[in-house]
Amino acid sequence: MAGTSSLVSNGPVPWMDNDTEMNNLYRDLELGTRPERRTFQVKLETRTIVWTRGTDKIEGRVIDIREIKEVRPGQKSRDFERYVEDSAARLDQAHCFVILYGTEFRLRSLSLAATSDEEMTMWVKGLNGLVADTLKSPTPLQIERWLRKQFYAVDRNREDRISCKDLKNMLSQVNYRVPNMRFLREKLPDSEMRNGDVSFSQFAHLYRSLMFDAQKIYIDRPEQRVSLEDLKNFFLEHQNETWATDQVQDFMFSYLKDPLREVEQPYFNQEEFLTYLFSKENTIWNSSLDQVRPENMNNPLSHYWISSSHNTYLTGDQFSSESSLEAYARCLRMGCRCIELDCWDGPDGMPVIYHGHTLTTKIKFCDVLTTIKEHAFVTSDYPVILSIEDHCSIVQQRNMATFFKKVFGEMLLTKAVDIAADGLPSPNQLKRKILIKHKKLAEGSAYEEVSTSTPYSENDISNSIKNGILYLEDPINHVRAPDGSFLVRESETFVGTTPCPSGKPQNV
Repeated sequence: MAGTSSLVSNGPVPWMDNDTEMNNLYRDLELGTRPERRTFQVKLETRTIVWTRGTDKIEGRVIDIREIKEVRPGQKSRDFERYVEDSAARLDQAHCFVILYGTEFRLRSLSLAATSDEEMTMWVKGLNGLVADTLKSPTPLQIERWLRKQFYAVDRNREDRISCKDLKNMLSQVNYRVPNMRFLREKLPDSEMRNGDVSFSQFAHLYRSLMFDAQKIYIDRPEQRVSLEDLKNFFLEHQNETWATDQVQDFMFSYLKDPLREVEQPYFNQEEFLTYLFSKENTIWNSSLDQVRPENMNNPLSHYWISSSHNTYLTGDQFSSESSLEAYARCLRMGCRCIELDCWDGPDGMPVIYHGHTLTTKIKFCDVLTTIKEHAFVTSDYPVILSIEDHCSIVQQRNMATFFKKVFGEMLLTKAVDIAADGLPSPNQLKRKILIKHKKLAEGSAYEEVSTSTPYSENDISNSIKNGILYLEDPINHVRAPDGSFLVRESETFVGTTPCPSGKPQNV
């Protein structure tokens, strides 16, 4: 989809006739261009998605399928929101989907619209299948695909060769610093190179050499192989793997995934054995425990470790990052069952959620509830706990209660599951229920006893134009030292004072 641009004005623009025309230009720049038609395809060899504009043969951006966290049907993305009011760019919601991908908590998105129901089904179903298959592939196959992806990013014409200079640059991009070209030539003798170029097989050999040369000194095995019997003994004697009694051969075949190696007695070479030691297949975690067993979920809720999130709304640091609805969706879809809502008095009688007295952005309380309802039980049917950090006045707390009931309806737990029970209900009893964790007024307390927040426009530095620490330069030694703090709002300027080295406070 189209990107957006931002514009900062440094003064009047002479060719603009009036402010209205200028404002319209700013709006157009913010919206960006209309959606574009592009051709998408999956590269199975590297497990990537690539796309081109029209008939162009040059590949555009690339998405690694391993980084795809979700393929979400519908128009839930900022890209689609830009065109809601544009009838010319309106798209059929039934044909739209969003690919969420990345390696950080805050994901990137690619918003797409298929041309038919069949194409929509093909992409959504196909991508979900490819993601699952790619992630469960054995480690050697995942490494092979990653190496080809890195190599083909340079060898765009598929000539099976790249220059040593390109190779050096590539290695620096994956956090391996090559000291000089001589280092590479020693690792890749000239006799094995074609006109100074490196083939994929040589590149793969270089990777294994760089990864494992240091570890090979600990393997005292002249024949350079780890046989079936060797591996079985290693599993049983050194790792106490009870399954290895009669399943080692099947494991080796499934791990190698190489038809040319399907011999009666499989073996690992040294690189393969070292790869295995650092692979997901050698994890200490018992994968049979990945799935929750319903028969184990009948104890009181307090008997379980609960996957929880703190400051759920934030996408970054706690001082100046963005608060986002997508952060709630992401946490819930990752399996969190306890999420936090920091509620503060907001405009129009409705609270806002943000990290109070900071520069973090605000999101509407009612929008957060709608997002929670949409994503709460996508990953799990077990209850979701809303941990409420409440800084709101009684009036806005009443509005919160009204919206809890209005948005969640029957999903909201409002009465005891079992009045006669001595302990908390079990997760099985609370399936698809939303629980609110909040402090209650002491019995008989007057409303006035509840501490309410100061109106956020007065006691909130996020509404300031500028704020920070004030430094003054010493006229003698020209050293800058902190002298106080400052806060600038539209209607006032405040400067705090701190003692100077001379012991006398100064104002600015």
